[in-house]
Amino acid sequence: MILVAQRGEYVGKLIVLSLDESEKIIYDKIMKIVGESDICVDKTLLKEQEPMRIGELYIQSEQHKVLKRDQEVRLTNIEFRILYVLALHQGSILSKEQIYNFVWNGEYLRDDSNITSHIRRLRKKIEDDPSRPEYIQTVRGVGYRMNMVKKE
Repeated sequence: MILVAQRGEYVGKLIVLSLDESEKIIYDKIMKIVGESDICVDKTLLKEQEPMRIGELYIQSEQHKVLKRDQEVRLTNIEFRILYVLALHQGSILSKEQIYNFVWNGEYLRDDSNITSHIRRLRKKIEDDPSRPEYIQTVRGVGYRMNMVKKE
């Protein structure tokens, strides 16, 4: 299990949905240690990650592998981590700071150009038309969202 919190940063109250019995035991132990403090437990991190399918993308986290239409898409480690965090939170908007913290695990310097250039390269690799992205949507002034793409 992984608990994620940026030092000194408010991340909200703990939200836990539909835990199985073994996860409830873990949750109870955590709550005894930390009490009702402001922490965030991402339920997706409580279990081993199964491969994710989003549209024509198939993301295998354990192998750091992405397939599109059964063809491997070669991504750098950073591109994979960006895609992975967006896929984990599919449909939700992630700020550039949230993405930065996940990928680089460091202090966000408010320099958008680094993330923007990685997103641009990532779109060239996974989108059919990078100028009209279907997977990674820009939410102006906020961040990015992995769209819930349904391909036939």
